[in-house]
Amino acid sequence: MYKGSNKTALLSQKLIGDAILRLLETESFAEISVSDLCREAEVSRQTFYSLFGTKENVIVYTLQSSFCFTPEDNSSICRSASFHLFCRNYSSYIVKNRHLLELLVKNEMMHFLYDVQYKAFMECEHFFGDVTGESRIYLVDFIASGMNSIAKNYVLNGCKADEDYLEKLMFKLFGGLYFMHDYN
Repeated sequence: MYKGSNKTALLSQKLIGDAILRLLETESFAEISVSDLCREAEVSRQTFYSLFGTKENVIVYTLQSSFCFTPEDNSSICRSASFHLFCRNYSSYIVKNRHLLELLVKNEMMHFLYDVQYKAFMECEHFFGDVTGESRIYLVDFIASGMNSIAKNYVLNGCKADEDYLEKLMFKLFGGLYFMHDYN
């Protein structure tokens, strides 16, 4: 996948990313051909292959560039109060990006969101920055996969839950409160 700074290439990447989202409105991911994608984005196949190589990379790019949830840069999300804010912000992210999440679930592509979130959290020095080594790998995996499951189930349950409900649910789940005697 292209990572350079050429303005024309960057514009073409954005055009292709926008095109795949438009096509997903009416077609399944499996039905979208590279030719369809190039025609919709008005780019050549050569441009597509030099920038992305695969349709899957277009989804990853689009999630990374426009839909990746990242913790606040100056916040050390590691303890109860800060993590509560994290849960609030992720709840808002879920509701705000409902339509994208519906497209991902419909096309069985939530694993792409997990991959993007996991990488973003691992690279964020403020996200549980005091946890290192193997413990950090397991912690980030646990949180990224849990967030992914919550987003997926939000969609599968008809996007009925509001931000407040999702925030409280996430905080209880990640805080282990459901394993305690009184979890109501």
